[in-house]
Amino acid sequence: MRETKAIIEFGTSKISCTVADRRQRMGLEVLASSQIAYSGIKKSNWVDSNEVYYALEQVLETAERQAGFRIRNVEVGIPGSFLRIVNRRAQVATKGRVTERDINFLAAKTQNFEIADDLAVVHEWPSWFLLDDGNVYLDPINISTKTLRGCMCYTLANRFFLNDVVGLMKHLGLRVDNFIPEPLAEALYLVPQERRDSLAVLIDIGYYTTNVSIIYGDSILYFNTIPMGGGSITSDIAYVMKIDTDTAEQLKRRYSFGLEENNSVSYMYAKDQEGKLRKYPYDLVKEIIDARVEHLILYISKLLARPERSLGKKLDIFLTGGGIAYMRGASSFYRAVAGRTPLPIKVSSVKLQTPELHSAYAMLQFAYDGVFVQKPNIKRRGFLSR
Repeated sequence: MRETKAIIEFGTSKISCTVADRRQRMGLEVLASSQIAYSGIKKSNWVDSNEVYYALEQVLETAERQAGFRIRNVEVGIPGSFLRIVNRRAQVATKGRVTERDINFLAAKTQNFEIADDLAVVHEWPSWFLLDDGNVYLDPINISTKTLRGCMCYTLANRFFLNDVVGLMKHLGLRVDNFIPEPLAEALYLVPQERRDSLAVLIDIGYYTTNVSIIYGDSILYFNTIPMGGGSITSDIAYVMKIDTDTAEQLKRRYSFGLEENNSVSYMYAKDQEGKLRKYPYDLVKEIIDARVEHLILYISKLLARPERSLGKKLDIFLTGGGIAYMRGASSFYRAVAGRTPLPIKVSSVKLQTPELHSAYAMLQFAYDGVFVQKPNIKRRGFLSR
């Protein structure tokens, strides 16, 4: 049985539309994948709101031509810039063993927090449960304990984004079936379950921003958006070398970390605004790119230092996004700066394997699954009970 879904993603520099079928035995079959550059998102707002409609119209038309049919329903990703993650703790007494009623009661107690008028809850899920035995569980049903402690993860979205997107889609004759929090979808479908169940970090480096998520089980314990990404590198190159951003972007994309080891590269080549191929000193390009990426990595390491100290362990890191993940040698450079190597991300769809398409893959899987699959009881020796 075929079931077609269309995913719209508002990236910080591109709007994309991915259309796919998921068959019972064959998995995802990508029918269309289109992208178009636009002014993007900065500081949780459209850079040019008028441009968004026309860019969206074009990306949909391209996807429809590729797929061979009209798109009428879409699932829309909510970018990290428009999200806030809130974790709330509570505890309840049980009658000896944990029941679903106990969990619902605990969840209800965590809901007593103030939500700003411009935010709406779009997803909620238990992060963890702590029982009397000192272990942390992801599913504590029917386990013996007198007190059930737990944490609920709430994902809040900016109402401006939700309302604006619904209006845009309606104007184009489309219905929004669901909104999908992009960081959550990426956490669930880009990081293997066994890594999530022992804590992991997902770093999504986009063009204007970088999202950092600490993941445990099916929830995000910590989330932060850094106003820095691949576009910061491009801007640095353009400013220092006094060239246009298109040429700077070419140099960034052609750069490989670590080439100085063979000391054989003197120049890099890129076309200027007039289309002429020009050469640029490799050492200067290297200095600019390495400095910006090192700054970003150190900033991320500083963000992770405090939670890692409280947890008493270094966390596995996964790197995605089109900001630097596609640049050759990025993982090795990350290791050289931070002393740890990002683990590779593997996706099953051949057409969605490049880093800038990882989020589309994750959101498609999220959309098809609809709800989380129940997992067996899993316990971890109490890292949260210290």
